Amino acid sequence: MQHTKKHMLRTLTLAVAISVTLSGCVIHVGGNHQSDDFSGSVSKVFGGIDIDDHRTVTDLSTVNGGIELGDHVTTNAISTVNGGVSIGEHGNVTSIGVVNGDVESDGHLTVKLDVTTVNGDIHLNSHSKVGGNLTTVNGDMTAENIMVGGSLETVNGDIQITGHSQIDGDITFKRPNKNKGNDTPSLHLGDHVMLAGNIILERDVNLTIPDRLKSRVLWQNSDQ
Repeated sequence: MQHTKKHMLRTLTLAVAISVTLSGCVIHVGGNHQSDDFSGSVSKVFGGIDIDDHRTVTDLSTVNGGIELGDHVTTNAISTVNGGVSIGEHGNVTSIGVVNGDVESDGHLTVKLDVTTVNGDIHLNSHSKVGGNLTTVNGDMTAENIMVGGSLETVNGDIQITGHSQIDGDITFKRPNKNKGNDTPSLHLGDHVMLAGNIILERDVNLTIPDRLKSRVLWQNSDQ
């Protein structure tokens, strides 16, 4: 009888684990006590992840589902294949990587490393800080009053940076593959944007930039 009970318990535990992994519901980390932290990682195959305000977690990853963080959330790596990432105010993240989906954040976001999306936009509100690079392939970038310690890079996206923003690296428009990216992207930099690097163009780009930055425009043959 004792052996049977143990076997049933193992079976039930396995069934619950499989149900959580395959379920299409949203995993919600939160509760009534805002000071309670959940220090583990959260991984989902089908369904999204929703983290309440004032939580601390480790890695967050989904395959088919979005990730939504409230205000004052601290986490390490965020990654999703098919789903966007939305972050409230004063988020603190190590890195963000998305394949198909947008990255959106309210103000005062801090990202230690890179923010990357393949097919999606990046939109960062005021007073965000990114220690690494902002990268898209087929997606636009918009940001105001931000600080970027690395570079900005895209292939087929528009880039619009305004306010008193500072970019310590380059802004690069990579050459698209043949028969792709026929539409001409655009670069808009506000009058007060500070750029330490160059504007590197491997394709035609519509430029709206201050006169003081026109000498930073470099045409580059990516085949060399």
